[in-house]
Amino acid sequence: MNEHAEGDRSIQVRAVLSFVLILGILGITMLGVVLLVLNKRVAKEEEKQRIVPAVEVVGVREAEHTVRILTQGVVESARETRLAAEVGGRVMEISPSFKRGGVVKKGERLIQIDPADYRSALAAAEVRRAEAELALEQEKARVQQAQLDWSKLGGGSKPLNPLVLREPYLAAAEASAASAVEAAAKARRDVERTEILAPFDAGVRSANAEVGAVVAPGTMVAELYASSELEVRLPLSLEDFGFLARDADGKVTGEVILKGKIGADEYIWKAETARVDPEIARETLSANIAVKVLPAEGSAFLLPPVGLFVNAEIAGKTLDGVREIPRRALLEGKRAIVIVEDNKIAFRDLTIPRLTRETALVSGGLEAGDRVVLTRLSAPVAGMEVEIEKEEK
Repeated sequence: MNEHAEGDRSIQVRAVLSFVLILGILGITMLGVVLLVLNKRVAKEEEKQRIVPAVEVVGVREAEHTVRILTQGVVESARETRLAAEVGGRVMEISPSFKRGGVVKKGERLIQIDPADYRSALAAAEVRRAEAELALEQEKARVQQAQLDWSKLGGGSKPLNPLVLREPYLAAAEASAASAVEAAAKARRDVERTEILAPFDAGVRSANAEVGAVVAPGTMVAELYASSELEVRLPLSLEDFGFLARDADGKVTGEVILKGKIGADEYIWKAETARVDPEIARETLSANIAVKVLPAEGSAFLLPPVGLFVNAEIAGKTLDGVREIPRRALLEGKRAIVIVEDNKIAFRDLTIPRLTRETALVSGGLEAGDRVVLTRLSAPVAGMEVEIEKEEK
């Protein structure tokens, strides 16, 4: 009986201890929660900073603007020719300047072909000419005698037969004399053609004859080009072609500047328009003008060498009331961003009569004094505020 009572009391004690332990754990947990709540950290609220993009702008000014047309070309001779032998024979002599790259003067004898046979032919032709002229004079005397005889016989008018007055014989003698004169003249020209002369002051591009060689009529012996009359053929786009400055007669009047580099130095020559091609090149849809190169007095190169590649700048039309801005300021081809009140931005649609590689000429959409944004903005919105970092005048 006692043992049974002690067992019940032990169970009761353990139950009480378990309850007390649970209450202790709950109390400690609640205490920890209270402490955490009382000691929690409060995040500080910071004011967000607004990011204002910095931009570069350029001021707009209104002024007269002379269009500059840029193009390129190669220096060429205005006169080129190929010399051919008009008579055949052995080459007896050539000029010391008759070499590739040589320079010859107008009238200089370049080649002498053996003239012996042609002089002999000329002498024979002169004999035939003299004989024909003598025969003509004799026939004229016979005609006069025939007319006198006819008059003595009482003939009042011309006889029915023209042989009576020897008219056919006179006509034949006159034709024979004229033929002999022409034959003698041709023989004389053949003698002269044994000398091949330079037709103008020129440079020798090719020389195809040598002493002792035999040339046939029509053989090309030299190729010459005028070294003092130079041209540059300049291609122009149709847009540039329309901006050429012209006078009342339609003649192109703009100044032309040519620049070419020889070695480490750049040389400048002026030029004037010589002619404008009347036809548009179908392959490239471009127009062409030829300009005459003018000597540059005092320069190491009075004229540029033939074949030199040059850059050309042509002064075109003068446009009034236009504004020039850098091309990099354009958006979508024909729009720009400008600064308005309180450094806010606005968009402007532009009228652009001419666009070059670096600049745009604006005739509408901008006013003098406007400030155009040059900086590329990632997502520009009308009314967005910006900060001007740099302003070009």
